[in-house]
Amino acid sequence: MPGVGGSVFAGRNRATARFVGRRKWRRTRPYMGEESGDELAHIYELDVTDLASLSALTGFQFPGDIGPVRLRPWHALRNVPYLIHTEFELALMLEGRKPLAVFEDAYPSDWFATMLARFDPFVRDGRFVRRVIDRPLSPPTGTSIDAGVAGMRSVYVALPGQEWRIDAYIEMRQSAGRSGWSEASERRQGKLLGYTDWECDWWAENRPSSLSRRR
Repeated sequence: MPGVGGSVFAGRNRATARFVGRRKWRRTRPYMGEESGDELAHIYELDVTDLASLSALTGFQFPGDIGPVRLRPWHALRNVPYLIHTEFELALMLEGRKPLAVFEDAYPSDWFATMLARFDPFVRDGRFVRRVIDRPLSPPTGTSIDAGVAGMRSVYVALPGQEWRIDAYIEMRQSAGRSGWSEASERRQGKLLGYTDWECDWWAENRPSSLSRRR
């Protein structure tokens, strides 16, 4: 689905997983596309030529209609037995499979604005409802951490008729802020974001503490 988000090739196949490891980095570097940026080390956007080169080198055949492919280091989230919504929010919402997406970052941020702009046409058409909440920071102290940061921005995008999830999500976060994040908070978050009961059950039983929260 162009402009919505394509396939994320995570290197699950053993033959291709070695391309993510640092040991084989020099061997495979000539076959990769351009890096996405310094902050996204070892993340590559692969075109048709790149995929053909990798197929010739590994024997792994990519589907002809796979669409955009991103090669990135392995992450424990790839072991989860269901689709984590992160990076697939827009496509899932357009399919009606995700009732709420939540994004948070410091502002101003060009990449954050660019990412959120993908939702703009669907907000204008009434297919999504969006709410933006900014929390300005106190005047910067001049440190490298807060230089250029005006505040934190929370963006909530819901399907029509599911706007109640925005208020419920905000209330859930405020409650967790007062009493601490708990398994109940984690489960409530998952349900509001559109995960099923069994997915929330699996997450509660198996989520390593190192895994980030879901969107």
